[in-house]
Amino acid sequence: MPGLTGEKMPAASDDTSTRSNTTTAAKAKAQSRAHDVLAYAQRQIDRVVSPSTRQKAIESTTAFASKRPLLSLFIAAQLTTALLPILLFATFVLTTTALTFAFAVSFALFWTGVALLVLVPTLFLTFGLALLVWLWALGAYVVFRAVYARLPARLRRGTRGTRTTPNTNGTDTDTDRRVIFFSKNALSSSSYDLDDAVNTEVREARE
Repeated sequence: MPGLTGEKMPAASDDTSTRSNTTTAAKAKAQSRAHDVLAYAQRQIDRVVSPSTRQKAIESTTAFASKRPLLSLFIAAQLTTALLPILLFATFVLTTTALTFAFAVSFALFWTGVALLVLVPTLFLTFGLALLVWLWALGAYVVFRAVYARLPARLRRGTRGTRTTPNTNGTDTDTDRRVIFFSKNALSSSSYDLDDAVNTEVREARE
């Protein structure tokens, strides 16, 4: 029995020391975390209010409390009792504002996505319609120009503008021609510019 008792005693002592070490490590860890939190809070407070400003405020408060203790006690009591409701109200306002903002953002994003689902097909439709209108206008211009080029000279005579054409003798004669569907640059060169021709038609229509 004494041998057995002597064998069990070190085991109990080791268990107690292990628990004590664990408790000490946990306390040290908790103290380290608390110190880090306090240091972080101190840094944040220093960013908002500088230490010099806080020191001046503390000195002013202490001086006021020394001169008027009753009024200072009344103000301190009011602030102490009203602090919790004010904090609850501020928390409620901030939470409501955050939830409202999050809901508004999600609502706007949802309906923006729905609108995009309508906008994209609509843009494809308008693009196709504009392309058809452009092709129709281009085709009409080319066809009318080809038809006008094949009209007899007497049907193409007009009162706006003249151009010089060579006659059978090799000399130039002025003929009273209406310059429609022809580029002025094309009259003097073999190259033809469609944009220049359209601009010429617009200017002649305005005249």
